[in-house]
Amino acid sequence: MTIEKALKSIVKNCPDEYAKSYAMAGLELGGSTEADIIESGGGIEIKHKKTGKIMIGEELRIQILYVLSNLRSWRGEEARETKKFLRTCC
Repeated sequence: MTIEKALKSIVKNCPDEYAKSYAMAGLELGGSTEADIIESGGGIEIKHKKTGKIMIGEELRIQILYVLSNLRSWRGEEARETKKFLRTCC
């Protein structure tokens, strides 16, 4: 298994929308330094430009931690294998 395959599996099969969004960011925002700051409802949101590149290094390690923290509701053999693999990457 590769990190890219694990993240794609989460995007495709995990029911948790937060885990999916963090996995998708890991797949699409590698090296993104450009961002738009959007103010809405009294809050500020930062939206990075998509690069189509997978994150690497420390950026990827932290993203994997975000993904893992939202995988509690994902069950089954594929979920167990993916979670176990991602834990070894951190």
